[in-house]
Amino acid sequence: VEGILVLDQTPFYAEMGGQVGDQGTIQGPNGTFAVTDVQKNKGGKFMHSGKVVSGTLSVGETVTASIDADRRKAIMRAHSATHLLDAALKKVLGDHVHQAGSLVEPDRLRFDFTHFEAITPEQLAQIDKLVNDAILEGYPVVTEVLPIEEAKKKGAVAMFGEKYGDIVRVVEMGDFSMEFCGGTHLDNTAKAGPFRIKSEGSVASGVRRIEATVGQLSLDTMNKNQEMLFHAAQVLKTTPGELAAKAEQQVAEMKELRHELEKFKSEASLGEARQFLTAAKDVGGLKVLTAIRNGMDANALRQMGDFLRDKAPDVVAVLASANGEKITFLAVCGPEAVKHGIKAGELVKSVCAVCGGKGGGKPDSAMGGGSDLLKLDDALAIVDDFVAEKLK
Repeated sequence: VEGILVLDQTPFYAEMGGQVGDQGTIQGPNGTFAVTDVQKNKGGKFMHSGKVVSGTLSVGETVTASIDADRRKAIMRAHSATHLLDAALKKVLGDHVHQAGSLVEPDRLRFDFTHFEAITPEQLAQIDKLVNDAILEGYPVVTEVLPIEEAKKKGAVAMFGEKYGDIVRVVEMGDFSMEFCGGTHLDNTAKAGPFRIKSEGSVASGVRRIEATVGQLSLDTMNKNQEMLFHAAQVLKTTPGELAAKAEQQVAEMKELRHELEKFKSEASLGEARQFLTAAKDVGGLKVLTAIRNGMDANALRQMGDFLRDKAPDVVAVLASANGEKITFLAVCGPEAVKHGIKAGELVKSVCAVCGGKGGGKPDSAMGGGSDLLKLDDALAIVDDFVAEKLK
């Protein structure tokens, strides 16, 4: 059963200031409630959303509220890192940088800020280094509750879109960062773990966004990337350090092999074309031939046709290639055949029609297609008659 529980007091953090709400369990004497989200309503009440996973809970019962501690720690890592990022952006890009929105999740953060031009890779590397240096420095994270005027005098930075009362909470990280904040934080920056910028880009006019990870999520990503690197090196039988050079070498070799293969295929096709010529029929003094060579593309057919036309000025040839359900036809006529009134465009048109297709082109070379594979032999059989008819 899904529902919302309200307690008179709670250790759960309600979603606020970009930080997501806590999750955990509320255990009553007769049932258990799993909390998936916590929001604060207009009256300031904490609304624990979730569902009853066993038994029942009733109004007035005393319950034990337990947050998911590991998840809370991961959120704290991301939130403290967000403050370090904000400070690093100001140091690298300038004091005009202001927060324009944020999202703080377990070991993951999204930070929107005002900046009116693209960030260079060098600046991004500098920002990354400043945040990681601040983490390695191990600044103590100190939280104070102060009158707002005193906080402003100290130099605390107000966060985006927040309304502040007379008393404010200030989070200070050494001399690196000082901000107004009501969220949960680490007690030392060192606990944030490795900070990794995942992406940076524009989200609106004058607003940029950085997405980053910290802690366990950063470690998991780094380990996964390292595994992929080792696996790739293993496949290419080299070391990770030599991987790039080995990959470049393999690509160059493959390119050369592909070139050699194309050359051999071309030579083989021309050898076949010579055989076709020796088997050509004599029709009125012209060499007429038809051939089926499946699996050839249009370019390969054209290359074979050009060879036949160049070798025998008196040739009339129709080549066909079936690829799946589609038939491609090529008709070529040597200069002598064209003089006798045999035109490749007309010939291929007639041949294609038998297979339920269309074709056309120049007098010396023309292409077309068909779809009725069963009629392929019939289509090629009309070539001799076509030539004989024209010669009359």
